Amino acid sequence: MNDHDGEKLTGLMLRDGYEEVRSSKEADIVLLNTCSIREKAVHKVFSELGRLKKEKLQRPLTIGVTGCLAQQEQAHLFTRAPQIDFVLGTMALGKLPEVLAQAQIDGERGIDVGEYPDNHLFPTEMAKRKPTAKALVTIIEGCNHACTYCIVPRTRGIERSRPFQSIVDEVKRLVDEGYCEIELLGQNVNSFQGGCNFTELLQKVSAVDGLEWLRFTTSHPMNFTKELACEIVSNPKIAPFLHLPVQSGSNAVLKRMLREYTIEEYLERLAYLGSGRSSLCLSTDFIVGFPGESEADFQKTLELLDQVQFETSFSFIYSLRPGTAAVRLKDDLPAEVKQERLMRLQSRQAHWTLLDNQNMIGKTVDARIENPILNDEGFWIARTGSSKTLHLQGKVGRRPQMGQLISARIHGASPHFLAAELV
Repeated sequence: MNDHDGEKLTGLMLRDGYEEVRSSKEADIVLLNTCSIREKAVHKVFSELGRLKKEKLQRPLTIGVTGCLAQQEQAHLFTRAPQIDFVLGTMALGKLPEVLAQAQIDGERGIDVGEYPDNHLFPTEMAKRKPTAKALVTIIEGCNHACTYCIVPRTRGIERSRPFQSIVDEVKRLVDEGYCEIELLGQNVNSFQGGCNFTELLQKVSAVDGLEWLRFTTSHPMNFTKELACEIVSNPKIAPFLHLPVQSGSNAVLKRMLREYTIEEYLERLAYLGSGRSSLCLSTDFIVGFPGESEADFQKTLELLDQVQFETSFSFIYSLRPGTAAVRLKDDLPAEVKQERLMRLQSRQAHWTLLDNQNMIGKTVDARIENPILNDEGFWIARTGSSKTLHLQGKVGRRPQMGQLISARIHGASPHFLAAELV
C-alpha cells in the first residue's frame, strides 16, 4: 500500500511541474512516506529525519512526512522533529498541493490529517508508475477488524471499497500500457464490497484480455470463504500464491490479539483449498512474544508451522504501538526471550522452505523477469507465479525484457532463491 501511495504522491508532484530526482541531495523537497505498523519502521523514519536535519542546515530544504506515522502522530511530529515543514495523513494524499504551498509559499507549517472518506477514489491515471514487472492497484482502504496489536484501523480508517468497474477499467489501461501482471491491494481484500464481492471481482479482472497473472494481498482468515478458495485454485490467471496471516498457533494468544478465529477455524479455512493446496505456495505472518505468550504457546506456533508446512512466512517480534488496545496488556517477556524464539521460528521456517525449494529442482517453470540487467554474479532476477525468486543464469545472445514471461529450468535451491537457466 505504501509503495502505491508513493506512486500517487509522485504523480501529483509531476502534475504540478516538479521534477523527480535520484537522491535527497539533489532535491529541494523531500517526502518521507512512512509506515508505523512496527517500532523498527518508526525508528528508521526518525533516523532519516536526523540526517535530513543536518542537510537542511546547509541549504534550503522542504521536508514533508506522509503516511501512517503522519496520521498517527499528527502535529506531535513537529515537536519531535522541528525540521519537518508539513505533515500529510493517509486519507489526505490529494491535499498535497495545498499543504505543500502552505509550507513553501506562505512559509508556515502545513498539516492535513483529516478523514476524507472518498480518498480511495484517487484518480489512478495520475499515479507515476515505477518501471516494475507488475502494477499495483488499490481496491479497498481501511480495516473493520480490531486486532489489539494493530494500528491500521486508526491510521487507515474503516473499510471503503472502490466501485468494481473503476478497478476493471484501471486494469485494462495498465495492461494496454504493457503491465501483464497486476496485484490487487488492501488491508483486507477479502472484505471488498464495491458492487460485487471479492471472488466476483477476481473473475471480472481476470477476464481482461492480455492479463497474464493476477495477485492480491492481504487477506484476513475470517473473510476467507469456500467460494474464494475455489476461485483461487481453479482460475488459471490467479498466481498460485496465497498469503493468509495466522499470527500465532495458540488459541489463548489469538484471543488476546482479538483475531476472531481459533486455530481449528484457521485450519478449516485452509481445507477449503482441497487438493488445490498442493499447487499453491502458502505464506503467513507470525508475531512472536505477544504479551502473555508462554513457552507452551510458542511451541503451539512451531507445531502449527510443522503441521501446515508453510512454504514461506514473515515473522516479527511483537512491537507495542501507541493507540492500540494491546498497550493495556503487560508486556512481560524479556527481549532476549523474544529474540531467541524468533530465531527458532525462522530456523524452522527455513527448513520447510528449503525442502519445498529442493522439490523444484529439475522442474521447468514460468517466471517473470524483475531485473533484466545482469548482476555482478551474472544473474537475471525473475519471480515465479508462486512468488519464488529465481537467480537466472545469463546467456550469450539473450536479453529478456522487464516483465517478460519466460520459461526456466530449476537446477539448484537454497532457502532464499532458486538457481535456474533459460529454456
